[in-house]
Amino acid sequence: MVEILLFAVLSGYLFYRLWGVLGTRTGHEKQRQWQRAETPEDNVIILPKKNVPQQTEPEAVIDTPEPFIKQLKVIQKSINDFTLERFEKGASNAFRAVVQAFAQGNTERLEQLVGPKVLKGFQSAIKARTKQKEIMNINIKEVDVEIEDINLTKSIAHILVRFTSDQIVTTLNKAGEIIDNTNQLTNRMIDRWTFEKDLNEKGLVWLLVKTESLA
Repeated sequence: MVEILLFAVLSGYLFYRLWGVLGTRTGHEKQRQWQRAETPEDNVIILPKKNVPQQTEPEAVIDTPEPFIKQLKVIQKSINDFTLERFEKGASNAFRAVVQAFAQGNTERLEQLVGPKVLKGFQSAIKARTKQKEIMNINIKEVDVEIEDINLTKSIAHILVRFTSDQIVTTLNKAGEIIDNTNQLTNRMIDRWTFEKDLNEKGLVWLLVKTESLA
């Protein structure tokens, strides 16, 4: 009997506490934002998974016009298969040919490749070297070609080319002894050459009409 009485009292107490916590709902109560206990995972920043494509807007594709497009159209009217790539390859070959002809003192070859003013300067340097009985050797290892400008004046086309080359240049005396660059070091050379062609004339030869050494 005593146990039943204690159980009834305990039940009444628990019911009273539960009523005090929950109360009754009238329909006008604000919804409570319950806070949960923090866990170790609360401080973990979730990063995007790898190899999962992100939803991004497609980038606009911008067409980059070919450089010197207007000049190319004019030149191609006279030279159908003219392209910058072909000209660069030809300019690289011309650079090697002119430099080797100058080193060897081959003025006949230079006459085929360069204009009158440039030829005059080469001939003067060759005569001075011959007078000293000196021999020049030039070994061109690599040549990088970059077209800097294309200029058209009526039917005359000028193309300015920048050559960056690695060369071993040595000078020998009449006894065959190296008197310049005895260690045969490779030097980086930077030259700007201007090639010229009259588009009204047949043929594919572009003459070297101006030279400038930058390094």
